[in-house]
Amino acid sequence: MLLLLVGAQMACSVKFAYNNMDRYIRWQVNDYLDLDTSQRAYFSQELDALIRWHRITHLPQYAAYIDSLRVQFSDGVSEAQIAAMFAQFLLWGDEIEQRGLPIAITLMRSLTDAQVAQLPERLEQSNVELAEDEAALSLADAQAQWADDFADVMARFTGRLERDQKAYLRRRAMAYQPEMALWAEYRRRWQADLLKVLAYRDEPRFAADFRALAAARESYYGPEYTAINNANIALSRELASHLLSNLNERQARRMQKTLSELARDLAELADPQRSRGEKVEAAAGA
Repeated sequence: MLLLLVGAQMACSVKFAYNNMDRYIRWQVNDYLDLDTSQRAYFSQELDALIRWHRITHLPQYAAYIDSLRVQFSDGVSEAQIAAMFAQFLLWGDEIEQRGLPIAITLMRSLTDAQVAQLPERLEQSNVELAEDEAALSLADAQAQWADDFADVMARFTGRLERDQKAYLRRRAMAYQPEMALWAEYRRRWQADLLKVLAYRDEPRFAADFRALAAARESYYGPEYTAINNANIALSRELASHLLSNLNERQARRMQKTLSELARDLAELADPQRSRGEKVEAAAGA
């Protein structure tokens, strides 16, 4: 959760983003559900406890791992190293999901029929929004947009890419295959079964069936999305490995500095005493 946020939001303060994560998550839930007073109180209490657990348990691990990347990435980066890094991120994500599942189950058990009835329209609105930007582009434009997005993420760690690096990225991005429409279709398949399970949320079998549904998400991908997604992941690893292994001196220094600062910020966030003061400052400045 945090590391994906970090990867996308390096331009802003990691501390500010993390200390306002509870607001972001509540906004996301509000996109789908209009919670009543008791539901909001329960969710806020449990979300605060989840974030405290995450801060104390996970953030020190993130800090140590990011700091270790400074050494690992100091003399070239292989595709295997990139794969191992994201495998670790996914492992942490699974741990967070398992910790949060009881909260989701209790909250869903509390939903009224009217709240459940709102879900199909709101879920579909989200699916349409996910797919519409890429769907409006030609293949060449979608590939160019993907290359620009990739370059932006790289630049947040290494600084501006040079002309030959951008040229390489644009050239290899011609192998990118648009996938967001297929991602939306996967979500529709999974959400259809979620709505079926929610129909008997008052029954004892609900918790086990929802856990099984959550664990089986990839089985809903379908062969086309699975193939395209795997190809795009392999392409991303190749590009990241090549670019990180061919940094100029300025970019290498920037990369080391960025990773060092990120590790430091994560370590400081893991300190509950220090974090409470920063959260007050973040709220005051919001």
